[in-house]
Amino acid sequence: MSRTGNWLAAPVVLALIATCLVPMGVLFAYSFFQVDFVAINTDPTLKNYAKIIGSETYRSLIGRAFLSGAVVVAITAVIGYPVAWFVARRGGEWKSALLTLLLVPLYTGDMVRIFAWRVILGAEGVINRFAQWAGLITEPIQVLLFSPIASHLVLAYNFLPFMVMGLWLGYEALDDALVEAARDLGAPPVAVFRRVVLPMTLPGLIAGGMMVFVMVVGDYMTPQLLGGASGVTVISAINDLFGTAFDWPLGSAIACTLLALLGLFLAVAAYALSRMNLGRSLISGEA
Repeated sequence: MSRTGNWLAAPVVLALIATCLVPMGVLFAYSFFQVDFVAINTDPTLKNYAKIIGSETYRSLIGRAFLSGAVVVAITAVIGYPVAWFVARRGGEWKSALLTLLLVPLYTGDMVRIFAWRVILGAEGVINRFAQWAGLITEPIQVLLFSPIASHLVLAYNFLPFMVMGLWLGYEALDDALVEAARDLGAPPVAVFRRVVLPMTLPGLIAGGMMVFVMVVGDYMTPQLLGGASGVTVISAINDLFGTAFDWPLGSAIACTLLALLGLFLAVAAYALSRMNLGRSLISGEA
């Protein structure tokens, strides 16, 4: 039986090697090359990595990417907790429908969602039009579009379902008797959340945060189309190096550096998740 399973898994393993590991190996190898005028010098060197470490620009772009990931994780966590609670505790027989409804925006393309938000946030958009009609403002609020606010807002909207799914799993594993006991002992709502709900749902928060963080750091289109002057990200820098600048080695080195940092972050988060009961269940597929 195990031999049959190995044969069945072989095409998947080969596909992963061909489509993932081999390109990653090529990318890693290119990161040690250098551009010599219009040709690529294949003599191994660490100059690209030294350039990244010594460049304030590249360090800043990587730092901003991780900061944006942390900001969006925080936003989605604040919004996701009440949504996940409602689905888990008040969804009833509509729970599956609510979860499906939550994922509906993901069925549309990125461009559709981004341009829909441009219609909402633009100077002549829905929000500014309504605020002017209500007499709240006299001039359109320009900062709503082509700014970090717009980028983070839309990124939070795009990836909120992944946070909610993680938190929903956390709420499903939460024993209501513990919450009731804390209330019976006189704990205020804030203390109940901080001392009972948050620790018990932390594995779900970590799982959802991991997914949101990685996708935000790797997002290209949203900052480009909504970020304005702030739309220059480490991903767009990599794209420019592979495109107009024809500096594939440096682009590869930045990509490998970013992947290594993301891998370190995921390893730490996965270790923390594996130390928790719900985390072990999520990893083993029992939850």
